[in-house]
Amino acid sequence: MKKFLKTILFLCAITSLAYAEEATTVATSSSGMSTEEQKDAMDILDRMREKIEKEEAEKAKLAAEARELGIKPGDVKSTEEVEAMIEAKKVEETKPKTEAERLELTRKKAMNKLDFYERVVRSVAREEAEVAGYYEIIGEEKARPSIMDEQNQTPAETMTEANTQEQTLQEPT
Repeated sequence: MKKFLKTILFLCAITSLAYAEEATTVATSSSGMSTEEQKDAMDILDRMREKIEKEEAEKAKLAAEARELGIKPGDVKSTEEVEAMIEAKKVEETKPKTEAERLELTRKKAMNKLDFYERVVRSVAREEAEVAGYYEIIGEEKARPSIMDEQNQTPAETMTEANTQEQTLQEPT
């Protein structure tokens, strides 16, 4: 059985070598293009690459806009459809009919902004904690108060600090 497997392996090696030799002869015979033809071919390839990249970027933009509108990216075919949907959504948003609808729309917008700012504050606090950890490792004192310290202060304390900082800035000049 081992002899049989060795024979099969040997035959496979010989055939792969034969195919490799044929491939090199075919490759050398077809590379007889002149340098001018090669430049033209490369120019064509470059233009096609640019065209494909442009189309892919446009598709990605369409998909992002579709996701923003809450539509599956596969359902959108062109930019005109997306633009029409955006316009329809803007018209729908801008026409609250009653006072309650206007108040609700204002509340939603305010809640979205508040949520965004809260996420920013949490992100900054995480980064400050990370930087404080680095300072602790280095052994330096942190000169600047944290954003969380500023949030926990009462508004009167913040105003007095701002006034003292303004006075110190005005004194050297």
